[in-house]
Amino acid sequence: MTPIVDAVGPILRGRVLFAVPTRAPRFAVTLDDGPDPATTPAVLDVLARHGARATFFLLGERAAAHPDLVARIAAEGHELGNHTWRDEPTWRLPVDEFAAKLADTRRVLEEHGLVRWFRPGSGWPTARHLDVTEAAGLRCALGSAVAISGAGAGTAGTARSLDAVIARGGVLVLHEGPGRAAVPATLDALLARTAARGLDAVTLSTLADG
Repeated sequence: MTPIVDAVGPILRGRVLFAVPTRAPRFAVTLDDGPDPATTPAVLDVLARHGARATFFLLGERAAAHPDLVARIAAEGHELGNHTWRDEPTWRLPVDEFAAKLADTRRVLEEHGLVRWFRPGSGWPTARHLDVTEAAGLRCALGSAVAISGAGAGTAGTARSLDAVIARGGVLVLHEGPGRAAVPATLDALLARTAARGLDAVTLSTLADG
């Protein structure tokens, strides 16, 4: 199997979720790479102000360093997702190393709540990585609307650009953490826009189970 087929094949066979077919006026908000004291509290404040819910794909090493933030995420009704141990391309990891990092992250997160979802680092898993993920009872989710500018947090125009592509059943991907101080303002502006269109921001599980 070639590397391209190995990476794309699982996606074509429906093993990776990008969006959810639904008539309900809702979309999922997801944030990668936290928790981080510089961004997570402000993001949570924004979500609370809008009455929105989100899925936080957390890095194990950051979650272990900031258990208070993980506890706050869960206590405020948001969902925890597994983004493996550190910010690195999942597809480059040997399968055994990946399995260990996935399990270590899960142990840290499950002290605070249920974990149903996995998101690979740098966007692409391979079939072998997905085998490990699914054996652990996790489903892989990517997204349908991703902020790329501003180191993944967004810039002044990002909310407008994302609003143009977010639809019912969509999955928004934002990034927080070091160097991404713009993400709370981006999310704040975007949620105002989507609410004006009648769209509710929910967790990934709420969207998928709806």
